[in-house]
Amino acid sequence: MTDRTLRALAPAWPLGVILTAALLAYAPALTSPFWLDDYFYLVAARDLSTREYLQTVFTPWSEEPLLPFTRDFWRPLAFTWFELLHPLPGDDPLPYHLLVLAGHLAAVALTWALAARLDPRRPVRALAAGIVALHPGPFQAVAWVSSVNSLALPLALAAWLAFLQATKPGNPPRWSRVTLAAVLLALGAMTREGAWVVVPILAAWHVAVTARWNVRSPDTWLPLLPFALLAALYVMTRTRLFTEPLANRAVFDWGDHTWTNYRVLLEYLVLPFRESVFGLPGWKNALQALSLPVVPLLTIIAAVTRRWAPAILLAGALLSILAVAPNRLGAGPRYLYFTTPWLALGLAILAADLLERLPRRVPRPALIVAGLLATFVAALALYDRVSEWNEWGPGQQRAWLDALRTEYPALPPGTTLVAAGNVPGWLTIFEGVSLAPAVRWYYPEAAGARYVPPGEIPTLGPGEILFVAP
Repeated sequence: MTDRTLRALAPAWPLGVILTAALLAYAPALTSPFWLDDYFYLVAARDLSTREYLQTVFTPWSEEPLLPFTRDFWRPLAFTWFELLHPLPGDDPLPYHLLVLAGHLAAVALTWALAARLDPRRPVRALAAGIVALHPGPFQAVAWVSSVNSLALPLALAAWLAFLQATKPGNPPRWSRVTLAAVLLALGAMTREGAWVVVPILAAWHVAVTARWNVRSPDTWLPLLPFALLAALYVMTRTRLFTEPLANRAVFDWGDHTWTNYRVLLEYLVLPFRESVFGLPGWKNALQALSLPVVPLLTIIAAVTRRWAPAILLAGALLSILAVAPNRLGAGPRYLYFTTPWLALGLAILAADLLERLPRRVPRPALIVAGLLATFVAALALYDRVSEWNEWGPGQQRAWLDALRTEYPALPPGTTLVAAGNVPGWLTIFEGVSLAPAVRWYYPEAAGARYVPPGEIPTLGPGEILFVAP
């Protein structure tokens, strides 16, 4: 390897450390069994022909009973991955986990590349990439097989990177790159609708930073036109030429729950604690409540001081939360996955500003040591969190299914399993909707399953078999 090559690679060594830390932190997820929603996709991919499956996932508001999510979410590319991976060993979740983890590592690398494009200071890219790689809040968006829709994030980041390369200050736009950016965004939007959050960030950056507020010139707006056309095409497709609503109001709608969800997500964004801090639950609630105004205040201060770069990025983070808060099914920390890049980039720029204003500059070796130590601690904490989730979530469900298969190695065709006793809590939510596909995956000839809550006496009908978990 030549000296010139070594000099070119040297500035990127922190990215290698960060990617390695992320890989180690998410290692426990690679052994995680299938969980909850996974079985819907697995059963549909097995029981439907390829043509039927693809027709179902690409049809907005599909009515296929085996894949009910297509009625509420148009994510055809995410759903297609289950059909593509189905020919592999069907009982092995490892290929699915490797795919989602590869997408996460790509998002980290793209955040690094974006940071290098947005700000020339090296600490910005290291801090931004580190936050995206190891933020513990949205870990389920990487550790859970059904989070294959998280692949929309690297596609959205790549779309903005291509757009930045296409629209350099003082130069005419490179339309081939603009087209590439639009295509990448289209692929991201067809993977998860959260990819759309990049558009207002991309547009605001283009107007305020690249075009320097030259809002009267048509040249400022022309590069954004493909994204407007793409949005119109997406809406027409999703609504089937306006014959269907854009979203199922039973799942996604504005109401009092929106602010509750927003508040919860904002609390987890800055301080993603688990159940307690120092063993005291009160500390968690108090500290998270105090953290609520942090990001909004930083956004306002940055805008007032005309620091448009962090202002746009932090505002994008706040906007991305608003995009998921109306979810009526609740909003867990995993929804923050499409928020962390914008938060990370904005905070990294502000942190670099702060470092430059310190009375006495911190020596570079001290910064490197502190960064490595912080990376190690964050990776260790995330490893522990993923391991814990693996045990109480997918692990408990798999243990229950193993006990079922031990007691009933086979079920007669058309049998309905009646589940009572110690059923894992996650399998009982929403009236046990995830129970039937989990049972059908291991008993293809079974009709399904139903859950009997504690306190109710199970009554069996024709063709039903009772299983009481120990």
